[in-house]
Amino acid sequence: MVNWAMVTGVATILSTFAYIVTALYIRAELTALDKERYLTVTSELFSVWQSQEFMVSQFWLLHKMNDTTWQSFVESHRGDTGEIAFHRVGSFYDRVGTLVRLKMIDANEILSTIGPHAIAVWHKIEPLVIEARRIENSVLFDDFEALLPSCMECYVPTMGKKGKVNPFSLEQPVMMAAHSHDKSIELKPVIPKTTIQELKKMLGHEGEPVLLDVRQAGNITKDPRKLPGAIIIPPEDVEMRLSELPKDRHIVAYCACPNDGTSSAVAKLLNANGYKASALAKGYDAWVAAHYPLENIS
Repeated sequence: MVNWAMVTGVATILSTFAYIVTALYIRAELTALDKERYLTVTSELFSVWQSQEFMVSQFWLLHKMNDTTWQSFVESHRGDTGEIAFHRVGSFYDRVGTLVRLKMIDANEILSTIGPHAIAVWHKIEPLVIEARRIENSVLFDDFEALLPSCMECYVPTMGKKGKVNPFSLEQPVMMAAHSHDKSIELKPVIPKTTIQELKKMLGHEGEPVLLDVRQAGNITKDPRKLPGAIIIPPEDVEMRLSELPKDRHIVAYCACPNDGTSSAVAKLLNANGYKASALAKGYDAWVAAHYPLENIS
């Protein structure tokens, strides 16, 4: 006699197994399609960015354009190669910003290559864009502006709220300092780094370090958590708030920069003022990716 209950049970198991296998297959296929789309999109972007026509236009903006207002730019370059360069380069970065906004490409991945140039171009054309928005196009290059990272010093180290820099110019503050007679200036100081594994072992033990969160406000808004017990100080305020930090304990600063730019700058500042500080290697994102402890920012 057929045991229909057993048959039904086996059929259910097989059906469930088939469903799971199918779902995994579809997911793998979609992942492959996403990767293929990503590679296609970024490959096309880099082809444009690396083309001679684009670079000629970009370097014209950076090195030869002297206009500081939209009115003077229009009077000098309306209809000529200058206006072409302005719109070619600005529209390219604007399209990259659109793709980031639509989550078709990852901002950190693309900015690791084009970030410094994008920042330099925006630094040069921002006054023109602001004026042009009042006169001709109210949303001119809005996605380009949104593309710019909250921590510009992650990509152009001498930039920042207090920094003055002419990106890709022949004269930079650090270069001018290098030619000064101040022998105490180091162009490439060695900044101590602490790995996330080393830090995790230190926490909860006697003499554990003070954690200093120096992420930009935009990064904290996106992820309002922090490492356990961390003190949050905006990077531009650290020098004014040194008295809040102990000199008898090791300080580990961390940021969300792809190259630890902000935390390294803060660690350098602290060490120059008699503190013992290091930067967290690979920063906040690496700590989160490792599923190490976090706490909500109250």
